[in-house]
Amino acid sequence: MESRKSDRGFEKDPSIMVEEKSGGFVKNIFNIIKEHKIRFIISSLISLVVYSFLYGFWKIPIIKFGINRMSEIGLIDYLFVIVISILISLFIVLFLYEKRMINSSSSFSAVGGGFAGLIAGICPVCQGIVVVALGSTLLNIPTPFLIPYLGFLKFASLLLLGLAVYFKADSIYKGKCKACEVKLDIDEKYKEPFLFRNNIAYSGLIILTLLVTISNLLIPQAFATTALYDVSGGTINLGSLEYGSKITLKPMPLGQGEQPVIAGYNSKVKSLPTISELQMKPQIGDAIQDLLNNIIPTGTPLYGDQAGVSFDDPIKAQNLWAKGRAIQLSSGEEQRWSRIVNSFTCDYCCGSPQNPTIITRCGCAHSAAAQGMAKWFIKNYGNTYSDEEIYGEMARWYALWYPGPTIKRILQEAQV
Repeated sequence: MESRKSDRGFEKDPSIMVEEKSGGFVKNIFNIIKEHKIRFIISSLISLVVYSFLYGFWKIPIIKFGINRMSEIGLIDYLFVIVISILISLFIVLFLYEKRMINSSSSFSAVGGGFAGLIAGICPVCQGIVVVALGSTLLNIPTPFLIPYLGFLKFASLLLLGLAVYFKADSIYKGKCKACEVKLDIDEKYKEPFLFRNNIAYSGLIILTLLVTISNLLIPQAFATTALYDVSGGTINLGSLEYGSKITLKPMPLGQGEQPVIAGYNSKVKSLPTISELQMKPQIGDAIQDLLNNIIPTGTPLYGDQAGVSFDDPIKAQNLWAKGRAIQLSSGEEQRWSRIVNSFTCDYCCGSPQNPTIITRCGCAHSAAAQGMAKWFIKNYGNTYSDEEIYGEMARWYALWYPGPTIKRILQEAQV
């Protein structure tokens, strides 16, 4: 059979023409995967390892190099990494197949897929990109402002990767690149920009613009903002909850006979006095952003220089607080410490709202830091601050270490 030129101008392999006639678009993709199943499996596994690393699921052993997540890992996280890995490996297989069968650059799909992969790799850790190694912080990029947009970013990355796979598969199946088709101008003296001459690129821009617009309109309403607010006396009332410059919020174990706000939960969000005082930021009417601004601490607390900690470097502070467990306390101080830590829960790592774990029964790094912190405050400021204030200060640090889950839990109870 004589090979022919495709609409893109490259030689098309006869075997692809046979595949076009013998099966449909989807069947053609499965045939390619079947033919290169080993390559597909290997690339899937490599992608899974890479993206689970970028997602903060694991760190390189011994040197403990990796991204330190500041939010809990949920089912959606696992599913997202799996889907992203499959899409990327599928794109790689199709790209290599086309490069082998056809002499083509097909730049649009390659760029689109690479861009989508970059978004997919970054957005999972938007709550704070913290690169650590050997117990020290190498890089800390605070990005909590992106938390409200995580869902949209994930959807956009999946959409871009899906489009890249579709264009690549369609290019192989039909022997021409849809994305490369350009509408000719009647007046050759006037040429519109490529974005407007290319129907697919122009349609994609419109869809993306609509998605961003809808997202921006819906996100501020996602947690019913204005109806929840009451600002008075330097504190903010969010439903039945109150927080302020020296008041934070944290889930606490239910007291004797106390009922949870959410059925099935064994803890309840409560207001707690703190040691540090935050400079309250003006309310903007967005519950999420206002909580981020005034619950998640920044700067250096009044005891920061003495303890060597800062809210702006949460991982370093976590490591320093953990060393406080070695502090020796008197018998009375030990009883006080036990009373505090044995009522303080780990809500997002070792525990859950349905089954909160007391930090003395939890082996995570945050638990160790909280226990050391309690000892440090009792030893250095035991006569200055109450148990409740020490407890509240520990809660303030937990909000910093778990910004996303903390905000989510507060808003859940504020709306019930």
